[in-house]
Amino acid sequence: MTRFRLRVRSRVTAILLAAVVLVLFGASPAWAHSGLERSDPPNGGVISVGRSSLTLWFTEAIAADASTIELHTSDGVRIVVTASVSETDDGGIVRIETQPLEKATYLLDWKVLATDDGHTSTGSVYFGVGTRPEVVASAAEGLPDLPGLLIRWIYLSAIIVGIGVIAVSGRVFGSMGKTGTAPRRRAHLIGALAAGVAVVTGVLTPFLLTQPGGGSLGDWFDAAWATLTGTPWGYLWLGREIALVIAAGALYRAARSSPAGGQMRVAVIALAAVVGLESWAGHASTVPRGSAWAVLASASHLVAAGVWAGGLFVLALCLFPLLRRNRDTRGPILASAWRAFSPRAAIATVVLVATGLYEAGLHVPDLSFVASTVYGAAVAGKLVLVAVALVLAGINTLLVNPSLAARVGRLLGRSGGWAPVPPRRFATVVSAEVLILVLAVGAAGLLTSVPTAREIASATKQTTLHTATVDGLFVTLEHVAAGPDRSRLIVRARSIVKLEAEPVSGVTVTLTGPTGTTDDVILERIEPGRFETETAEPTPGDWNATVALGRYGLPTAVTQVGWTASAASPADARPLEVVTSVLAVLLLAALLGVLVFARRGDPAVGRTALRPILVRAKSGSQR
Repeated sequence: MTRFRLRVRSRVTAILLAAVVLVLFGASPAWAHSGLERSDPPNGGVISVGRSSLTLWFTEAIAADASTIELHTSDGVRIVVTASVSETDDGGIVRIETQPLEKATYLLDWKVLATDDGHTSTGSVYFGVGTRPEVVASAAEGLPDLPGLLIRWIYLSAIIVGIGVIAVSGRVFGSMGKTGTAPRRRAHLIGALAAGVAVVTGVLTPFLLTQPGGGSLGDWFDAAWATLTGTPWGYLWLGREIALVIAAGALYRAARSSPAGGQMRVAVIALAAVVGLESWAGHASTVPRGSAWAVLASASHLVAAGVWAGGLFVLALCLFPLLRRNRDTRGPILASAWRAFSPRAAIATVVLVATGLYEAGLHVPDLSFVASTVYGAAVAGKLVLVAVALVLAGINTLLVNPSLAARVGRLLGRSGGWAPVPPRRFATVVSAEVLILVLAVGAAGLLTSVPTAREIASATKQTTLHTATVDGLFVTLEHVAAGPDRSRLIVRARSIVKLEAEPVSGVTVTLTGPTGTTDDVILERIEPGRFETETAEPTPGDWNATVALGRYGLPTAVTQVGWTASAASPADARPLEVVTSVLAVLLLAALLGVLVFARRGDPAVGRTALRPILVRAKSGSQR
C-alpha cells in the first residue's frame, strides 16, 4: 500500500512539474496593456475640412467586437462612425470611417480590450478640423470600474481560499486526530464553494470587460462570445474556467467521501492549472525580458498567499465554532492545529514577501512612480497591509507556542510566561489578521486591473531625436519600441525657408547595420511632414541611416544619421529592480538555509525542535 501511494504521488508530482514547465517555457512576453501608440490625426492635431477617415495604432492586438469607438464634437454632438480592426500588423490598427467632417473641434473616445491579457484601456484623442483645438486630451491613468474591481477581488479571494483548503486539509487537521474529521469535511465544502464562486465571477468577467457604450443586449453577448472564442485571452479564460469547475467538483466529492485522497489530488492538479494560467495571463508575461522567472514568481506569490491567507481563513471558519463548543479542549486544539499550521504559514510568508519584492522591482521603475501611478500606490498600500498582518501573525504564533513566548519574554527581560495580548484575545487577533489579509487581496485585485508603472513609463518615455538639415529641410529621425523585438522609424521633415518649393512626398530609409548589411525600407505618410514604418529591433552596435526625401519635380534630398543600439544586460536593470531582486534572493536563501538546518543540521537540535510536530503528525496519521 505504501509503495502504491508513493507511485501515485510520484505520478502526480510529474504531472505538476510538466504543467509548470509548460506554463513557464511556453509563455511568450506580451506587450503591456493595449495603449494608444499614435493616431491620425494626432492628439491636438489639425486635419482638413471634409476628412472622412481616421486611424488609431495600438501597441497590442485588440478584440474588435469588445472595443468601442465614439466620435463627438466639443459641443457634445455625436457623429456616427464605422470602425474596423486591420488583420495586418497583429490586429493593432483601427481604421475609422465617418461622414465628411465639418469645421469644428472633435473628441474621439476609445475603449479597447487586449486579446493577449484581457485588460481594457481607455483614452481620447482631441483634434480640430480646419481649426486648431485649444486643449489636448489627457492621457492620465485612472481607476478601473468599481464593478470590475469588486469582481476581481472576489475572484482572487476565492482562488486563495481554495489553495488554503489544500494547505490545511492534510497534516494540519490530521494533527487533531478524530477531532479534525468534521473540520476537514467542512473545509472541503468551503473549498468547493470558493471554487464555485470563482467560476461565477470568472463568467461575469468577460461581460464586464466587453460592456458596450451602446447597442442591444444581443450585441453585448455576441461581443463577449467573439472575445472568448477568438482571442488568446479567451482561450486562457476557458482553460481557467474548466480547471475551476474540476476543482469545485473534486472538493465537493472529497467532502462526501472518506478517505478523500484521490479527489484531493485532482483538486491540487486543477488549482495548480488555475494558478499557472492566471500567472501566464497577468502582468508577469508582459516584462520585456525574463518573463519565465516573472511568471514563476507570480505563481509562487499566489500560492504563498493561498497558504497563508487562505489557510488562516479556512482554519478560522472551521475551528472557531469547535472552540466555542468545546472550551475544555481549546488548549489541545490550538496546540495541535495552529502549531501544525504555523511552519507552513511562516514558509509561505517568506515566499510571499520575497516574490512580492521581486515583482515590485519588475513593475515599478523607481520610487517616484509610487505616488504618481495607481499601480505604485496600490503596491505601497499592499506592503503596509502585509506588514500589519505579519505583526498580527507574530502575536498569534506566540499565543499558541508558550515555549517560544517564554523565550521571547526572557529576551525582553520578562521572567515567566509572557504573551503580547491575553490568550483569550486569540480569536480576535486571528480575525483582525484575516481582515487585513482580505484588504491586501483587494489591493492585489487593483494591481492586476491597472497598467503597471513600468508600462506607463514605457508608453510615456521620451526618445532621442536624430536631427539634420538638408536642402532647406529640417529632418528628424526617431526609432521607438513597438513591441517585442520590433521598433518603429519616424521621420519628420519641415521646410526652414519661408517659400517652400514642394512638400515631401515620400521617404525611403536605407539602414546599414554593424555587420555592413543594408536594408531599404519605405515609410508610410501619416500626415503632412510625418512618415513612419515598423521594422525589426536593431541588433546591438553602430547603425547608419541614409534618409532620402522625395519631392515632386525636385532632386531627392539625402542625409545620413548614425546611432548606437545597445544590448539589454543586467547592468541596464533599474536600481530599484536590482535592490528588490537581491533582497528577494537573500530572503529565499535564508529560508532554504533554515529548512536545510532543520532537516540535516544537528540531529539533537532537529529532533528537539521538531519532536512535538512529528509526534502529532504521526499520531494523526495512525488515527
